[in-house]
Amino acid sequence: MSRIELRNLSLAYESENKRFLALENISLSIESGEFVCVIGSSGCGKSTLLGVLEGLIFPSSGEALIDGVPITGTGPERSVVFQHYSLFPWMNAKQNVAFGIRQVNNASKKEANEIAEDFLIRVGLKDFMDKLPAELSGGMQQRVAIARALAVNPKILLMDEPFGAIDAKTRVQLQELLLSLWGADAERKTVVFVTHDTDEALLLSDRIVFMGPRRIEQEIHVPFERPRRESTFFSKPEYAELRKNLVSLFYRDVAQNIGGEEVLI
Repeated sequence: MSRIELRNLSLAYESENKRFLALENISLSIESGEFVCVIGSSGCGKSTLLGVLEGLIFPSSGEALIDGVPITGTGPERSVVFQHYSLFPWMNAKQNVAFGIRQVNNASKKEANEIAEDFLIRVGLKDFMDKLPAELSGGMQQRVAIARALAVNPKILLMDEPFGAIDAKTRVQLQELLLSLWGADAERKTVVFVTHDTDEALLLSDRIVFMGPRRIEQEIHVPFERPRRESTFFSKPEYAELRKNLVSLFYRDVAQNIGGEEVLI
């Protein structure tokens, strides 16, 4: 049984006398411990698809399941990392991480603080635990968000362009951090990572799901062994060829109407 299963899933938004088709007949299986990147042009439905997996958006038809059970809302087996951190501004770094642990795992305050400290050390923030989000750089805030997501020990990690607002140097550091944390886990999390960056998708994932307007157009296996380091990975001739194929998919979609389809009802 797959960890995540989407079966003939479609999603439409209705307004007045029009119907906006956001996802159309999506079928996808993701195995336990697999790292899958979802890429595609802006407006193709990537974030909508992630919203379905989060349990915040519900399909108009078809099914979305986790471990064979239909998704009916949010759940403790899933953690989410957004592009813009979503930290509580009145809580320091440790409090932000500990809050999630107490809410999800029903841990005591002492236990939650100990776990929070451990994960903040793992993401390189040992000396910044008492800092408020406003006192941290964007990269540091995203490290806190990653620590918070992992500290509750979820089965599934959902990431919506988490490094999109970060400068290039910090982005590389966070990509390597994410891979090291994911690879070091005794039982790897299942990761669904939304991005529009082909280099990022190739560096991180086991499989790439390329979305055109509303639907999955192609699934691409990433054959490169782990661990992967940017310093050597991008120089591989096999990487250049696979990247060329991915970029060609983007160019093919330029002439299409990216986004949902309006249908009169």
